[in-house]
Amino acid sequence: MTPNQEKWLMIGSPVVLAVAIGSVLLGVMRVRATDSRSDSAAVVGDFAKPLPVEVTVLGELAAPQISDSYRGVVVASKEAELAFRRGGRVASIEVKEAARVRQGDVLAQLDASDVEADIDVAKSQIAEADAMLGELVAGPRTQTIEAAEAEVRRLQATVELATATAKRQQSLIEVNASSYQQLDDARSAVDQQKAALAGAEQRLSELREGTRKEQVAAQRSRVDSLRARLRLLEVNLSDSRILAPFDGVIAKRYLDEGAVVGPETRALRLLQIDPLEARFGVSPADAASLTPDQKVVLTCGQEKMVATVSRIEPEVDLMTRTQGLFVSIESDALRHRSDTKGATGDSVCKLVPGQTVSISLSSVQSSEAESAGQASGLSDQLWVPLGALSRADRGLWSLFAIVQTDAGDFEIERREVQVLAIEAELARVGGALIRAGDRVVSGALHRVTPGMKVEPMR
Repeated sequence: MTPNQEKWLMIGSPVVLAVAIGSVLLGVMRVRATDSRSDSAAVVGDFAKPLPVEVTVLGELAAPQISDSYRGVVVASKEAELAFRRGGRVASIEVKEAARVRQGDVLAQLDASDVEADIDVAKSQIAEADAMLGELVAGPRTQTIEAAEAEVRRLQATVELATATAKRQQSLIEVNASSYQQLDDARSAVDQQKAALAGAEQRLSELREGTRKEQVAAQRSRVDSLRARLRLLEVNLSDSRILAPFDGVIAKRYLDEGAVVGPETRALRLLQIDPLEARFGVSPADAASLTPDQKVVLTCGQEKMVATVSRIEPEVDLMTRTQGLFVSIESDALRHRSDTKGATGDSVCKLVPGQTVSISLSSVQSSEAESAGQASGLSDQLWVPLGALSRADRGLWSLFAIVQTDAGDFEIERREVQVLAIEAELARVGGALIRAGDRVVSGALHRVTPGMKVEPMR
């Protein structure tokens, strides 16, 4: 390359480079101008076209369900600390912990040989007293009465003989053939025989009349007393045993054989686990919604089961401000599987006393709001999504209602409302400017303004 060529190359290269850069910049500016004009046209087109908005029709949203969950403790429906009522030596304990028993089963016994011996003696005494009472009630036998009559006749003859003897002695005295001593002996014999005859006649009369009522009554009382003593001994014998008062399971064994115990010493603890009970503390409002024998669903882990309301405490606990709710859980209660199950897919929650379960009580939030609306004189109380509310003046809120114009278009109109309640992402509103059937924008309120043309979409 010649020096002149090198000179022109050095001078021309910057010029060529500058020209190329200018061409590129000019092209970019032209493209941006074209895009700007396109965007402006699009914006104009968008403003001319109504904005699609999601709407909610007032009156179609149902009142939300309010659910209160409570956790409770599973307890035995019955429990008893069993003890001997009398002291003695423990002869046997028939059961151990976890043993299932039936009502009336013998669970434990004391050595009661002394009481059994006393019972045998009392029975013998009662038999003797009963025999004597029977004899008194039956009265004397015929043979006894006849013997008494014979004795009376014998004594009558003896009296007649003594009387005749005394008369002969009197006659002999008159002729000085006897002494006065012999006459006195004869007269004394007459008196003695007459006295004996009177006694025999009294005994005969008594036998003929039978036993006196007072004697019979006294003997009856003695028999009753002996029988009462026998019952007392039998009670002592019964107190030497512990019987199961209801069906259940042994929770605790406190004694072993051979122990010497006193009265009221605990021996066993018995629980009735069929049915079990669950104890909850619920709010007075939830307690008022329940009734005895009502079916409820309990949750244990991932399992659900049906239980029955057994009773509701009538007063509010001053410490917890709750009411006691007791539900009965039968062993064959219908169990519902939850959506999430264990690995086997068929596990069932095994309830035992002391375990915890939960209950969920639902109610519809409507009555309080309706009362508030009626008190305030508002015409409608309707549920809307929280996203449909926009803050207004004077503590009020507003909705963006969609109204149809005379031309058939739809545009936004602001309407002030009062919020009466908020529950579960919904608000209950009321006001004179809204009524059931109105359509309102349900969300994205930042995109709309009053008077804007919109296209309602459901």
